[in-house]
Amino acid sequence: MNLLKHKIMKKFIYKIIPVIAISLLWSCTQDLDTEGISRITTYNEIELVGDENYIVDQGTAYTEPGALAYEGETDVSDQVVIKESIDVNTPGYYPVSYYIENVDGFGKTITRNVYVLPGDRSKSDVYAGTYTGEVSNGTFPDATIITHLGDGLYYADDFIGARYRIGSGYGAAYMIPAYFYVTGDGLSYAALLTDSPWGPWEVVSPTLTGTTFSHNLKQGTFSTPVKLIKQ
Repeated sequence: MNLLKHKIMKKFIYKIIPVIAISLLWSCTQDLDTEGISRITTYNEIELVGDENYIVDQGTAYTEPGALAYEGETDVSDQVVIKESIDVNTPGYYPVSYYIENVDGFGKTITRNVYVLPGDRSKSDVYAGTYTGEVSNGTFPDATIITHLGDGLYYADDFIGARYRIGSGYGAAYMIPAYFYVTGDGLSYAALLTDSPWGPWEVVSPTLTGTTFSHNLKQGTFSTPVKLIKQ
């Protein structure tokens, strides 16, 4: 009986050895096939030359400042792809993108914000400050802060006067920031760029009385009045 078991075991061992050998050979082949595939890639560093916010006077040429790019310690600035479509005759916001791709095909993009502004515009700091918002669902002190970014470009952190941030209790994520300019006569203003969780808004019927801004914010068929009064 023991002799029979011994013979059966020997046959089993002889059969399994080739299987193990084939498995080991396949494993080694796989290692050779994948050798050198995993490696480190160096991402490019890219930065703007000049300011992120760039102002162009209406009707004057835009001079491209460019960007610097490095792959490791190698200067690859000449490989930066610049895309822009600026109409210097029309006031507005025009983004300029700068794209660089490394040898492994990994890309990185940065953006410059170009604002074309009319020559006849205010450059006064009088509009900078904290504002009370009068909107459809209440009056809210400290609703909006307006900053003069320089050369007549202004930024409001919430052009809807805290209607959603405070009035609806949605919090800071529902502020509507805006970049705008004030006309030279100080009687009106125009938004260049707005943003919100729902996308951009249109600023309709803007009027300026001293340092009080009045307008409607419109998106689709919805429109709401806003008054910002400097504190």
